[in-house]
Amino acid sequence: MEEHAVVLDVSRYRPVPGKRDDLLAQMKTIAERASKAEGCFGAQVCTSNGDSDVLVAVSRWKSAQDLDSFARDVATAAARDKLTDLLGGRAQHEHLTPI
Repeated sequence: MEEHAVVLDVSRYRPVPGKRDDLLAQMKTIAERASKAEGCFGAQVCTSNGDSDVLVAVSRWKSAQDLDSFARDVATAAARDKLTDLLGGRAQHEHLTPI
């Protein structure tokens, strides 16, 4: 099985004070769904040694189309909407492409 990601999605989320555990739980739910999605090689929630307040979601995808399909999925959109009230600022998203 091919396991070379074409797109790595990295998203950083800063929780509202007192809501870190709630944000973490919601992010883990989304990561579990992503890991089972077509074209996803894996997804997880991480902490950052650069900013201990931030939670980071990382996922690896076979193609940008697979990532887009997951992002457009109704259940994914609903789960993302739940994140909104838990965020203490705008999320930062980045797509990395291996060279």
